[in-house]
Amino acid sequence: MTALRTTITALALALLTAGSALAGPPLVTDDAGTVDVGKVEIELNGSHTEDKAARHGITAKNSATDGEMKISTGLARGFGLSIGVPYTITAREKNNGVVVGDNDGFGDFSVELKYVFAEVDGVNLAIKPGVTLPTGKTGLSDEHLQYSTTMIATREFCEGTCALHANLGYEYHSYQSSAVAGRRNLWSGSVAGELKLTKGLTGVLDFGLATNPDNGSSTPPVYGLTGARYEVNDRLDINAGIKVGLTSPEADLSVLYGLVLKF
Repeated sequence: MTALRTTITALALALLTAGSALAGPPLVTDDAGTVDVGKVEIELNGSHTEDKAARHGITAKNSATDGEMKISTGLARGFGLSIGVPYTITAREKNNGVVVGDNDGFGDFSVELKYVFAEVDGVNLAIKPGVTLPTGKTGLSDEHLQYSTTMIATREFCEGTCALHANLGYEYHSYQSSAVAGRRNLWSGSVAGELKLTKGLTGVLDFGLATNPDNGSSTPPVYGLTGARYEVNDRLDINAGIKVGLTSPEADLSVLYGLVLKF
């Protein structure tokens, strides 16, 4: 609860003290910017995740290599649409070194809208509703509809040299089967900062936590992330980052990488 109160306080300060900078990958925290009308951005994101836990004499190790294509466009000034299609290249589970699960294929398709509804004292405020559809392969799908809404705040400082972003999110999970049911109402909060280090190169930091979807645990998943983004030219960005789990429900380590194509 102390960690949750600390993050909520940080979010409140960010919302009060935080133009619009496009954050983007490798950050988890979103920004209050949208793609220009008539323009398209295609994110090709990848990650490799490792997680290990010991319980009742069994050491379980999970590893996964994932990819995602995310297409974003501007529908009107301050109003954008994003479509995400995830794909698991390989997901493997081992108990005491013995493979007990192996899977690959498409995950759940998502659609998000983003609307920048206000600018207050240099703080851009946006809302991002979304829906995730259970279109993924068995074992890679949550197998139920998910509805989400995220409040976003962004503020630039030092003539755009640095920026602060804050998110406060809510998800509703419409479980159809009690056999796979978890918590239906999930909250999340995160803050992220960006700093331009040299021409084209930006360093990023990100911190966040969320409600644990497992009814049997009250420990929130908490992560910390650091990375960088490099603007090769007006058409291409590349990025990489390291995401670390700060509590046991979060995966131990994820290596993030990707590129953004702009049209």
